[in-house]
Amino acid sequence: MPRRKDNEIYSYKLKSGKTKYGFKTYVGINKETGKPVKVTRQGFDSRKEAEQAKTKIKAGGAEKVASKQNQQRKTVDDIWNEYYATQKLSVRPSTLLRTTNLYKKIGSEFATAYIDSINIDHLQKWTDSCASKYVEYKPIVNLFRRLIKIAIFKGWTESNPFDKIIIPKSGKKSKTDSKDNYLEADELKEFLSAAKEISPKVYTFMIITAYLGLRRGEAFALQWDDLDFKNKLAHIRRTVTMTSTGAKSIGPTKTSDVYRRIDGVPMSDKLIIVLKDFREYDNVSNSKFIIHNRKGDYYNTTMAGLWLEKIYSKRPNLKKITMHGLRHTLASLLFETDSSITPQAVQYMLGHKDVKTTLNIYTSVTKKQKENLKRSVNGLKL
Repeated sequence: MPRRKDNEIYSYKLKSGKTKYGFKTYVGINKETGKPVKVTRQGFDSRKEAEQAKTKIKAGGAEKVASKQNQQRKTVDDIWNEYYATQKLSVRPSTLLRTTNLYKKIGSEFATAYIDSINIDHLQKWTDSCASKYVEYKPIVNLFRRLIKIAIFKGWTESNPFDKIIIPKSGKKSKTDSKDNYLEADELKEFLSAAKEISPKVYTFMIITAYLGLRRGEAFALQWDDLDFKNKLAHIRRTVTMTSTGAKSIGPTKTSDVYRRIDGVPMSDKLIIVLKDFREYDNVSNSKFIIHNRKGDYYNTTMAGLWLEKIYSKRPNLKKITMHGLRHTLASLLFETDSSITPQAVQYMLGHKDVKTTLNIYTSVTKKQKENLKRSVNGLKL
């Protein structure tokens, strides 16, 4: 008679394609708590190996398993420390810093909580609180979910408490509309006019950012040697970033694209005039950085936000955008000005890793063009 297949044993595949085995089984009742003792294990190379491990655990009884589980119980902070150690080996320091800052919002509530006994009501209140406080609250929640998934995989908990709560659809309303985060040509002129009133440095920084479509870190890291005035090209070779401890540093650009670094992006005649004027104005400095502090060193990226606030204090009625909105401004103006411009060309200019990012801007512009078309058609005196 053929041997009956154990339904508690399951197989799964790794990304490498290799098949592994695991099991989830009921062992008995914990006499101290009166709760069922269940065990989940994974990572076995064969079904037979999984069956042997399962048999050994069940033979030991519920009390032995419960005792071992209590000794091995992990807190949320324990899981985070393991995750941090792994991430430290594989992500950029600035990314690690952002992730650490996200975890602080988790750790302030759950650091000492055992991962296998997170209170559902507490979790729901915390999630709702995050949604009411932060525009981008989902990365915080998603990080917590990721930590719990790690704990499930490692066998430190059996279920995900997020499956039993309601996740709010959106967070705190942003002061700026991400889909409308760009300026029209006349608005950009007024924006740059206000920047010019503040100082030649702020004006030059903003016009570099707007005319080249740079990220603020890339603009701060731009050096005079990166500019080829003869061929009207700017080579985007580096960015200002942060270490995992929050100190500023110079690193590779976000997408490390070879096109902007080697081929360079085109500079307009207007931008070249502004840059040459600023170099003459700043001739007492020996700094290699175009935009620099009094010591000749590059700025921390937070300075861009402070300058942006000064501009809006000068022009309180001007449409509000973020610093990133200047990149979108360049893209939208390119699409509006020249119908032959392709999303791929703008992707090259902005250094987007995925053309989908560029297409999101393109879509918002074409929607606007359709609205203009409607008005034009309605205005026809036919």
